[in-house]
Amino acid sequence: MEGTALHDPRTRRGWIWLIVAGFAVSVAGIIVGLQKAGSLCGSPLIPQSRQAEIFDALRSGSRVAGECYRRIDAAAAPTWMLIAAGIVVVLAAVIIRVVSINRYSAVEAAPSLATQIEDLERQYREGLISTEEFDVKRARLLDQL
Repeated sequence: MEGTALHDPRTRRGWIWLIVAGFAVSVAGIIVGLQKAGSLCGSPLIPQSRQAEIFDALRSGSRVAGECYRRIDAAAAPTWMLIAAGIVVVLAAVIIRVVSINRYSAVEAAPSLATQIEDLERQYREGLISTEEFDVKRARLLDQL
């Protein structure tokens, strides 16, 4: 039952969709972060507001640069939250993939108890192990039930 879920294509490819979604969220954060906070202002990812500073220098008493930097600061939080959320989703997808690989390897690597008993009986029939070895090993396998 558990092995069939591992072979389901939707289960195996779900992590890919998470990576795509994570990158999309991060790209959206970058796009939001590149938007100017005002006509003379920079953006959260490029905060330089040289035009606003020049305007302030030419017009004494003007506080355009200060307003620009306040707007940039206000826009920075959503920008970095989107970028961080995208990175977290990508990391979650990678963790899911690693766990599924390990789980799949464990399922494939460990033969079932029935298979182990059949193999033991085959070894006994072929004379590869003695009756005593067969009894001891079979008892160990049956103790796992």
